[in-house]
Amino acid sequence: MTPHDALPVHVEASLRNVNDVLLGIGGLGYTICYLLMARQSIRDRTYAMPLFSLAFNFGWEIVFALYVAVEVREQVIFTIWMLIDVGLVYTTVRYGANEWRHAPAVGRNIGKIFTGMLAWWCVALYAVSVWWLDVENPVNPKAGKAYKGVVGIDTNELGFWTALVAQVVLSVMSLAQIMVRGSSRGSSYSIWTTRFVGSLSGLNLNYGYCWWVWPEAHGYYTNPIVVLMMVTWVLADLGYLIVLCGRVARAQALATCIPLNIHPLVLVCKRAMSTSDDEDLKLAMAMSLQQIPPTASNEVIDLTSVSDDEDEHLRRAIALSQQESAKSDALQPDVATTTSTAAFFKGIDRKAMEQERLARLGKRKRDPSPEEPSKQAARSTLSKSSERPTLQYSKGAIKRTFATKYPRTDDITIDELLEASDVNVAVISSFMWDSNWLYKKLDPVKVKQVWLMNVKGGDVQKRYLQDMKESGVPNLKIHFPPLNGIVHCMHSKFMLLFGNKKLRIAVPTANMTPIDWGEVENNWQPGVMENSVFLIDLPRRGDGSVAKSEDLTPFGRELVYFLEQQKVEQKVIDGLLKFDFSQTVHLAFVHSMNLQLTHYSGGSHKTEPEHPTGLSGLTQAIRDLRLDSVKDIELDYAASSLGAINDTLLRRIYLAACGESSITNTPTPNLRNHIRIYFPTNETVEKSIGGPECGGIISLTKQYYNASTFPKECLRDYDSTRRGMLSHNKLLFARGRKKDGKPFAWVYVGSANISESAWGGQKVLKSGKMGSLNIRNWECGVVMPVSDGKLEHLKLGEGEVPPMAVFEGTAEVPYRFPGDKYGGKQPWFFRPG
Repeated sequence: MTPHDALPVHVEASLRNVNDVLLGIGGLGYTICYLLMARQSIRDRTYAMPLFSLAFNFGWEIVFALYVAVEVREQVIFTIWMLIDVGLVYTTVRYGANEWRHAPAVGRNIGKIFTGMLAWWCVALYAVSVWWLDVENPVNPKAGKAYKGVVGIDTNELGFWTALVAQVVLSVMSLAQIMVRGSSRGSSYSIWTTRFVGSLSGLNLNYGYCWWVWPEAHGYYTNPIVVLMMVTWVLADLGYLIVLCGRVARAQALATCIPLNIHPLVLVCKRAMSTSDDEDLKLAMAMSLQQIPPTASNEVIDLTSVSDDEDEHLRRAIALSQQESAKSDALQPDVATTTSTAAFFKGIDRKAMEQERLARLGKRKRDPSPEEPSKQAARSTLSKSSERPTLQYSKGAIKRTFATKYPRTDDITIDELLEASDVNVAVISSFMWDSNWLYKKLDPVKVKQVWLMNVKGGDVQKRYLQDMKESGVPNLKIHFPPLNGIVHCMHSKFMLLFGNKKLRIAVPTANMTPIDWGEVENNWQPGVMENSVFLIDLPRRGDGSVAKSEDLTPFGRELVYFLEQQKVEQKVIDGLLKFDFSQTVHLAFVHSMNLQLTHYSGGSHKTEPEHPTGLSGLTQAIRDLRLDSVKDIELDYAASSLGAINDTLLRRIYLAACGESSITNTPTPNLRNHIRIYFPTNETVEKSIGGPECGGIISLTKQYYNASTFPKECLRDYDSTRRGMLSHNKLLFARGRKKDGKPFAWVYVGSANISESAWGGQKVLKSGKMGSLNIRNWECGVVMPVSDGKLEHLKLGEGEVPPMAVFEGTAEVPYRFPGDKYGGKQPWFFRPG
């Protein structure tokens, strides 16, 4: 309704007032809605309005503000909307790539794509307006209507048709957007309310009232296509509300269903990447309070057995020696109820397991297969055969973890690593777990398993044991390495996968969660987190004997010693000693541990132990591998967590990498010029595929970073060669020249980040001797050198060290080198969930 309209005598003048009120409500509603959209987009680091709709609305406001509108109030309102739209456009360009991981080309060019859409809509709407407002031949002229002094031209109908089409597009695309995203990112109840009320008032009610009192000028309101479009957008918006309620309710339900040993921030990332209601429901059901009747059993798994006996596969190992009770550490997650931990172990369909067992048993009775020999026959065959099986990784390898939707390189999936069909017993250590996911990878019915878990406090450990027993999961034992004194974290990660013919040893940087292994909740999203893993296949000993630990290679001795200190059951170690470690002579197993179990207390070591640990262990490893006697060395360390780093810690790492003791008098260069630390900037995490929701396991506090002693010059942005990936890697690449001029290069892969908690804090006393070595974490890793054959062909000038390309074929460097210095950028800071 315009002031120039001449109302017929039968139309009451109050129409103008009602029209102003309804349009005012609509305009105010959309103004608030746009502001809320901009705020929510910034909060969620996404964009609220669908791309196509935003271009349509923005183009509509530009054309109507600059060309169609003649009233000042309309021009002001449209201009305000245009200015707010600039904020919406900013969030689209700034965060839009986060929503187009399945189509990276769109994400990279989203600004250009939007600009093209906006230009098209501006031209299209301008063309329609010029056609409609043609003075000589206006579209659908009406008595009583006027525009710029020309009688008959109806701008109200022009505005109605264009706004209605824009509304249908917005409502339908918004519904599609929230369904595809699978979460309420960019949405809120207030956004929906203001948009729905604004549209209902400004379109349906306003034009409906105009038709009611002045039908001659508003007959188009009852056009069948108009009715269809009005019903369509209303139903789409109501459907949007229903979906939004479901998304919010699911998020709230899942927030209260976090199983122990899965870090809350990992679940946040998992939910942020999920678009599957079914998967979320499965997660909620797995953590429900339903009870599975336990079956009494106190039988212990034979961890060295390779028997295929079906009845034995169904036995459960619940007997585990009780550790001495201790108070829970403040850092350990609280356990509110026994059902919360019980839910962690559930997820096994006992009925299906029993049916599967009976089917296999019946088949075996009907047809004893010669392909499944007895245990005795298998052992006899192994002892008599002079041929050794062909092993895929007989010399060891370092692999990058698989990432969904990225090209396969020198990577490996969790399934390729586990080779579940060939595994009889699996001993797995991890800091965090997703038990239901792991059950699918390693079926407890078929594979006997021991899980080493990060649980501190005797009371909590007893609760875990009881809940596991009640869960009824077969063939699973849980074990808690000692966490006494200052030691608060079991952070080590490894796998011992025992098969009939080989033992696969794996040392990953990844936890036992799908996110860490590059898997996603649906089939169109790419992976969000990358890791690395060392693995090696060892054959059984040719004579079938059990070796002595002292006769093993240094790699084997340190691995056995590490397991002994973790109080792993002797049967596991005995099983380990049945395999041939001779092909590990070129490798080193490095650990960090608290030696209080043997000589000391509280995790402090005051003398040089027989088995050096922490940075002393790295020093010994470099010496054993004859990588010491270093003249020049360059270190590139990628980590997912940084502690209170200072020059003292850098010097100790540098000397350990040179194979020298921390109390050496050897002068060191300006370390900050020779050590680079790869850690993501805040911008890198925000722009990553998973976004800030998946940055929770990447940790650095402002307190550490802002300390005057923190070596900021060493920091480089971790920019993955897989665009948009975050990293949970712990990789130390070393390149250098020995004093005799010979080049060398090696890489450490394991669980140790850059902190004194991981490598040990130790001070040099005034006497020149080393003070107490304080280690707070259990850690482990492997040092793997680049072969001499790869190095001997290098042509290096004076003072030059091998390039990073030297690691090709040994370990894939997962980040862009050389990384960008931070400059004025800030690192990603830890944000508690």
